[in-house]
Amino acid sequence: MSQYRTAIIACGIIARVHARGWLGVPGQPTAIAALADTNADARREFGDFFNVGQEHRYADYREMLDKERPDFVDVCSWHQQHAEMVIAAAARRPKAIICQKPMAVDLGEADAMLTACERNGVKLIIAFQRPH
Repeated sequence: MSQYRTAIIACGIIARVHARGWLGVPGQPTAIAALADTNADARREFGDFFNVGQEHRYADYREMLDKERPDFVDVCSWHQQHAEMVIAAAARRPKAIICQKPMAVDLGEADAMLTACERNGVKLIIAFQRPH
């Protein structure tokens, strides 16, 4: 069985939780294939911890999406960035995008995210287990 390739955008605390989840799915081999974060220290620490090669660490998430073409994209950034990042990821047509909560800052952004995913045949999952 081949591995699914997951790309993570933003390498903070929630990304570590998500990465452990991606790597712990029994019977569904998944690799953290690439990561993107504007913070060089975050890229280094996350990449070293999860064994992501230097050549698969990016400061620009768009460059990562274009070069890596992952199966899954995991958006773990601040919620003000979710719409922009999900729409950009959807244009590259991964199998699915998982986005951390809250989905968006307003209904217009949420609608734009859904439209981009529907237009490109991409599943969108919002990581929302419980309200704060």
